[in-house]
Amino acid sequence: MRENHLIEFFDIKSTSNNWNAVDLNLLDSLFCIFVAETKIKNLFVENLSSLQAVPSRKKTPILMLNAVFGNDGVHGADLIELSSNYSILGGHIVKKNLTLQNDIELIHKYELTGMLGDSEKLKKRLIRYFDTGVNWDDSKKYIFNGIEPPSPI
Repeated sequence: MRENHLIEFFDIKSTSNNWNAVDLNLLDSLFCIFVAETKIKNLFVENLSSLQAVPSRKKTPILMLNAVFGNDGVHGADLIELSSNYSILGGHIVKKNLTLQNDIELIHKYELTGMLGDSEKLKKRLIRYFDTGVNWDDSKKYIFNGIEPPSPI
């Protein structure tokens, strides 16, 4: 867990739950999203001590996609910088009205600000990544009509 209900996932997995004092500062981040902790806790086996895994001291990601719901089913998003409290409230817009034609790299790179409360969606995303290399939030297809997932990493 990071700040204000943000959780960050890293490019590492273990089938034996043996982490060998892994240092999260040395690993690539997969994604950082807002979660309803009580709704996803069934995905976790245990809380690791700092002897089992060195916590990340990297700066918490602050750029995210804030969905904009329009009329007639036409939606989009703005790229925003979260506030100092890691909230969309008080944050500011970095780039307004992202489009598939001009901003596909940004749309693929950044996460949506909405809070995830479905552990099965999170589980499906992590399994997809570790099985195929595709790091993708299916929610983006509801915001950006016609979007395709990125290529495997």
